[in-house]
Amino acid sequence: MRDSNCIIATGTVVSPGQVTGPVKVVKNSEDVKKIGPGDIMVVSQSSPAFAIGVMNAAGLICEKGGILTHICIVAKELGIPCMTQVKDAAELLPENSIITLNASKGMIYEKPGQVN
Repeated sequence: MRDSNCIIATGTVVSPGQVTGPVKVVKNSEDVKKIGPGDIMVVSQSSPAFAIGVMNAAGLICEKGGILTHICIVAKELGIPCMTQVKDAAELLPENSIITLNASKGMIYEKPGQVN
């Protein structure tokens, strides 16, 4: 078991806020269907096809792109915590792992008590 404050990734803040929930990695437009309330959506890059997933998600993490990419703008407009430029997010954050996204500080933490 790791320290409850273990930082697993950092990135650029797009939309502030903090949320804890399960990771859902979205690689294509079909994967968007698996995003539900409370999920933290992780994408490699922005695509307009992913916007519907953001509307259902509690948080968004992007590996690539800037604060003006389409998906980041959608998250910001909806007030959903969002970070971008999180290097290797899809590899670092396994599907269904529980994390805390602190988009106010630009940090992603392991959920307290999670076993790796």
